[in-house]
This record gives sequence, structure tokens and C-alpha cells, in this order.
Amino acid sequence: MMPIEKRRRQALEQIAEVKRILCATEYALNNKAPATLLVTSAAQGEGKSLFAAALAAAAAQSGKFRVAALDLNWYRPALHRFFALEQTHSSQEIGDAALGALVCPSGEDALDLLTAPYDYADQSRLHGQAFTLPERLIKQARDAYDLVVIDSAAVFPTNRMMMDPVMLSGVVDGVVMVIMTGATPRQQVRKAQKIMETAGANILGVVGNQRQAATGR
Repeated sequence: MMPIEKRRRQALEQIAEVKRILCATEYALNNKAPATLLVTSAAQGEGKSLFAAALAAAAAQSGKFRVAALDLNWYRPALHRFFALEQTHSSQEIGDAALGALVCPSGEDALDLLTAPYDYADQSRLHGQAFTLPERLIKQARDAYDLVVIDSAAVFPTNRMMMDPVMLSGVVDGVVMVIMTGATPRQQVRKAQKIMETAGANILGVVGNQRQAATGR
């Protein structure tokens, strides 16, 4: 077990780092408001959902933004877990309703959350809306919030059961890629970057997530 003081110090360091990244992101977007930001990764399991949650929370806590966090990773949704929320809407409800009727308070002031649907595994219910639906939600969020943080699926492996992050990368103001330091092959990161740039993505930068040594669960 890690000593409490060491864990506390690491937590404070992580908070400070997320705030630094938020400032860098604002600068890269030329302080544009409203702004939409997509968080993705080249491969699965790189910590992008945790980073998206932390970035959205830090933005809300700064007092400068009204923030929406959208979970558009319907392949492996996780954003709701970081705010201890339940997935309360079906995919049909999300497809039919306006964003304002779907978001819920995150527990952080000035931060609303759209969770993935509870029936996310059956995307046949989208009936051809796999791109038009997220595009509509992003547009509605841009109209109502100062900053929109979108958690998407990883670029690889491509899977028919997900909203394509490459297509989404071309309709947002900026993209941040999260990689697991020392684990993700550079060739895979470069391939994901090239594919998104071909789709029109404005890639703001890459965030390196440190692999933690196993210390028990």
C-alpha cells in the first residue's frame, strides 16, 4: 500500500498538471469561446476518459467556463463513473431529445454531463445516426456552454459498435490525444494522428499518461 502522504502528494501534482494542460489548451485555441475539444487516443486503455473528466472538472473549477462533458464513447463508456453517476437514458431518448433535456449535474459547479446510454451495446437503434447524432449534440453543446469536452472512442481498433472518433475529430475546434508513456507504439500514434489530420482535425497536442506500477487493487 502506498503511504497516504505520498498518494496525497501525487494527487496534488496530477491536479496541478491538469490545470497546466488546461491553460495550454486555452492558448492553443486562442482563448476561443465557445470551444469544443475532443479527447481520444490511438489505442484502448490509455486513460483518456479519466483525463477528459479531470480536464472538464478543472475547467469548471477555474470559474471561467460553463462546461459540458459529453460521453460519445458508446463502445466502452466510462465518463459517468468518475462522477458517480448512472446511465439513465436510452439511445432512442438521446436520439430524440434536445441536449438540455439529457444532461445532468456532475456534482461540480458549472459542469454538466451527458452520459452514454444504458443500451449503448445495441447501436442498431441509432438507425443511421452514428454521425448525425453526435454532430447535433456537439452543436447544441457549443450553443449552450463555453467549453465542451468530448470523450470519444480510441482510434484503433476500428469497431462498428462505436461513433467514429476520426469523423468527430473534423467537427470540433481541437483534439487532444492521450498516450500511455512507454507502452503505445509510436507508429500507431503517428498513424492515428495522420488519419485524423486527413479528416480535418486540429490536433492541439499529446498528453503522456504515466504507467503506474502495480501495487494491489
